[in-house]
Amino acid sequence: MLYDDTRDGVEYIFGDRIAELTQDADGVDVAFAGGDRRRFDLVVGADGLHSALRAMVFGPHERFLRHLGHVLAFYSVPNEFGLDRWLLEHQDQESGRSALLRPIQDATRAMAMFYFASADFDVDHRDVAAQKVLLRERMAGLGWLSPDILAHLDDTPDFYLDQVAQVVMDRWSSGRVGLLGDAAFSSSPMSGQGTGLALVGAYLLAGELAAAGWDPDAGFARYEARMRSFVEANQEIGRLNARTRDVPGPDAEPGPDFAGEWFTELVGRAINGIELPDYAGVPDSAAPAGSPITSSANP
Repeated sequence: MLYDDTRDGVEYIFGDRIAELTQDADGVDVAFAGGDRRRFDLVVGADGLHSALRAMVFGPHERFLRHLGHVLAFYSVPNEFGLDRWLLEHQDQESGRSALLRPIQDATRAMAMFYFASADFDVDHRDVAAQKVLLRERMAGLGWLSPDILAHLDDTPDFYLDQVAQVVMDRWSSGRVGLLGDAAFSSSPMSGQGTGLALVGAYLLAGELAAAGWDPDAGFARYEARMRSFVEANQEIGRLNARTRDVPGPDAEPGPDFAGEWFTELVGRAINGIELPDYAGVPDSAAPAGSPITSSANP
């Protein structure tokens, strides 16, 4: 939807990625993996939890990733389960595992999801074969419809598995390079707000940069100031939700009391705790001739 709405006014380059970059006071020199070299006024990394741009500019992933003790996998399967608008979930509270089926727009297919607790996670996010081996091992004996769902693991077109994790950073920008969405402030799937945070962040980032006359120091600073509390509230929701799925042990702390006023206030901040200024009249084409580049996730 976003691509169709912007393709006439935005240059898109598919099948390439940023290999390296260097910046100075006036711009950013970018070398692409395909061999092209170009100069831009700004670079914005929107390339997800395992952001390559974040690692280039801010440091290794381990510095910013916070594993929440769980792993999530999902992929589409033929709808041979009679699923019709209903979501079905099977939970094994003793092991902290669950399997879920939910409908998607194509009624001939369904989205399957598996969830299991894991104190650590060391499978490469690009190693799909190893991820499938791990999923089969961890889901063995779960029962319910799990064997039928797993039977489609090797022929699904859209398999995904990764740790449930957040990105926590003191700053989302460095000079003329900024971060957006999960690359900057992943709240994890446990928050239910990843898309919302990304879209709100993109709106504020574009608006504040334009309002600052495309000055990166001022624009990035205003973007972070507006977003920070909103992000922190949604990350707290994600952490709390992950805790509710922890496997209880003899020394486990009692779970949070969600009936308290504190939780109502937190949800309010996570949903509505941000102002979206009206940037009408702000010149959206006043950026210098080099124009910004946004690096999004690549396969």
